[in-house]
Amino acid sequence: MKNSLKRAASLIALGAVAASACSLNALAAGKFSPDGGFSADEIANSAVKPTLTATQKVITLEEASKTQVIEITVAGADAKYASTGMHIYYDKGLQIEENRFGKPVAGLGAAGEYLTTKTPDVDPTAAEFGMEGIFVTTAGEEDYGLDGVLITMNVTIENPVAGAVYPIDIIYRSNETNEDLFVNKAVDKAGKLMQAYTWTKGIFNKETNNNFKASAEDIAKCAGLANIAGDMDGYIAIAGEAPTEPATTEAPTEPATTEAPTEPATTEATTTVTTTEVVTEASTTEASTTAATTTTKATTTAKKTTTKKTTAKKDDSPKTGVAGAGVAVAGLAVALGTAFVLRKKED
Repeated sequence: MKNSLKRAASLIALGAVAASACSLNALAAGKFSPDGGFSADEIANSAVKPTLTATQKVITLEEASKTQVIEITVAGADAKYASTGMHIYYDKGLQIEENRFGKPVAGLGAAGEYLTTKTPDVDPTAAEFGMEGIFVTTAGEEDYGLDGVLITMNVTIENPVAGAVYPIDIIYRSNETNEDLFVNKAVDKAGKLMQAYTWTKGIFNKETNNNFKASAEDIAKCAGLANIAGDMDGYIAIAGEAPTEPATTEAPTEPATTEAPTEPATTEATTTVTTTEVVTEASTTEASTTAATTTTKATTTAKKTTTKKTTAKKDDSPKTGVAGAGVAVAGLAVALGTAFVLRKKED
């Protein structure tokens, strides 16, 4: 294990990719795919059939104010794998824990007890799909990867709302020179078939396994889960009705139509006309009276007229209203730290 850590540290420093001649020959340079070039029948007959799943849970609104843990769990590959590299996307409403240097934090669970990892890389292309993303890796001297929780990450929920759903997606990514891995130390045919099974049948995806569904029990707690996409792999949801009603009812109706255009416009216009008539009447009546009486009364009339004109002026103004690099990690080591622009799975 000590040697494995030294090799991993060396790769971090160099930003290099470790791959055996065997793997490079099998995967013609620059041409990677989730199925590894194997047929559907070959993949179906793989001796090892791993599945990777993400956390699936419904919490209360009160619990949503606390830190939540996302777990990536391996099944069906106990002591069969050494090197892994995978991309984990999660809803933008979830904020991953960061270390003192502003880097995302993800650790190894019990299934990775005999493996090693590094600080995950951020995958900025996840933002194009309304999500956040990281790239995580493992490496081992032997096939020491176990069944159980492999990756753990802490997240907080930003502005939690009852009925909200936060999807989690495990995905395979590649570029012209590297790909995500789930392979054994030997990187032999059995290991590559295992990897092909993992990325085509062992995770949910649009191409070959678009059947993800929340449990009926969870949907009963959070109705929004009934509409989660079939290529997701997990979720954190908050119990309650989906938060759609307030958004559509409140905003457009009250402020826009009732308050602004109706009341001020019609009421104030009528008031202005009425005031003008009163001012005219007062001026003519009181002027004739003034001539027959005193100077004092004329002064009073002038004041009344001025006051009413001022009032009319005020009333005349109407109110207006979601690189992690898909780095190959083969044999004893994992590509640690190389970033590249990734392509999203085709819709």
